[in-house]
Amino acid sequence: MRTVLQKPLVTIREATYTRLLMILAPLLNFLSGITFDLHAPSLPAMAVYFAAPISSVKNTISVTMFGFAIGCLIFGALLDTIGRRPSIIAGLLLYTLASFTAVFTYHIDQLLCIRFIQGIAVSAMSVGSRALIMDNFTGHEFKVGLLYTSFAFGLGPIIAPFIGGYLQDHLGWQANFVAYGIVSLILLAIFATCVVETKTQPSRFSFFGLLNNYLEVLKNRSFIPGIIIGGISQVQLLTYTTVGAFLVENILHRSATTYGQTALLVSCGYLCGTLTNRLLIKNFKLSTLLSIAFSVLFIAILLGLLFIFTTGITLTSLVLPTFIVGFANGFLFINALTCCLSYATKAGTLTALFTCAIMLIGALGTYIVSYAHVVHLRDLITIFGLSTAIAFVVFIFGFRKIADGA
Repeated sequence: MRTVLQKPLVTIREATYTRLLMILAPLLNFLSGITFDLHAPSLPAMAVYFAAPISSVKNTISVTMFGFAIGCLIFGALLDTIGRRPSIIAGLLLYTLASFTAVFTYHIDQLLCIRFIQGIAVSAMSVGSRALIMDNFTGHEFKVGLLYTSFAFGLGPIIAPFIGGYLQDHLGWQANFVAYGIVSLILLAIFATCVVETKTQPSRFSFFGLLNNYLEVLKNRSFIPGIIIGGISQVQLLTYTTVGAFLVENILHRSATTYGQTALLVSCGYLCGTLTNRLLIKNFKLSTLLSIAFSVLFIAILLGLLFIFTTGITLTSLVLPTFIVGFANGFLFINALTCCLSYATKAGTLTALFTCAIMLIGALGTYIVSYAHVVHLRDLITIFGLSTAIAFVVFIFGFRKIADGA
C-alpha cells in the first residue's frame, strides 16, 4: 500500500505527462465544483424518500460546505507534510466510498453525515489540484494551468444541476450519488496509475507553526471584511441551489429537468460576470469594480420587487433577478479575494484560511436559508436584499478604502 501511495503504476514520458497534468488537475477541481449541487434537482424527491423535513434535505448543501471548510485546513497541512500523492489518493478514495454508500442510506441523518465526509474529502482535490500546478509548471504554463483549474471549479456548479435534473427525472436521486462515485473512481484510477509525487521533501508538521501562520494572516487588515463579503457572495450564489428546486418543482409544478435548465441559466450569470470583470480589471480599481457589483445587486433587487408587484412568481421572475445577482457576484467574489491577497505576506496560508472562512460563512448562511420558509418570490428577494445590505455596509465602512489602495 505504501508503494502505491508513493509511486505510480506506470511511467509516462515527460511531454505526455505534463499534458496529462494540464487535463487532470482541472478535472480534480471540477469534481469539487459539482459536489455542492449535482444533486440539487433531487432535493424535493429526497425529502419524500426520507420522509424528512425540507430544511433537513436542504442542509445536504450547507453541511458539505462545512466539511469542505474543515477539510481545507486538514488537507492543506497534509499536502505539505505527507505529500501530494498520498493526500489526494486518500481524498479520492474516501470520496468514492462515501458517494456509493449514500445510495444505501435510509435516514436523512445518515445522508447528512455522508455529505459532511464528501465535503472533507473533496477539499483534497480542490487544494491539491492547485498544488500540482504550482509544483509542475512555471511561467506562462503555470498561469494557463491555474486558469484552467479555477475555470473548471466554476464550470462545475454551472452544468451540474443541468445534468442532475436529467438523472433525477430518469433514474432517481440515487443516480446523482452514483455519478459522484463514478467520476471520483475514474479520477482515482488515473491519478494512482500515472501521477508521481512532486513534494520530494515534505515539511515537518508543526501545529504551533501552523497556528502562528494563521494568527499572522488574521492580522491582515483586509482579511475580516474580505471574508465577510466573500462569504456573503457564496451564500447568494448557493441560495437558488438551496431553494430553487422546491420553488420550481413544488410551487410552479415543473420537472427536475426544468429546474436544472433554470439553474444552468442562473449559473451562466456568474460566468458572464467573471468574464466581464476580467475585461475591466486592467482599467479600474478594485474599489470601483466592487462598487459596480453592488450597483448591479441593487438593480437585481429592484427588478425582483417589480416582479413581486406585477407578475408574481414565474420562471422568468425567478431566473432573471437571480441571473443578475450571479452576474454581480462574478465581480464581488473575485475582487474581494484579490484585495485580500494583495496584502498577503503568506499567500498560501491566507488562501487556505480564506477558503475555509468563506465556506464557513457560506455554510452558516445556507443553513439559515434552509430553515427559511421560501415559498414566494418575495422570500427569495428578501434573502438577496438582506445579504446585499450586510455586505454593502461592510464594504462602505470596512473595505472600500482598503480596496481603493489595492
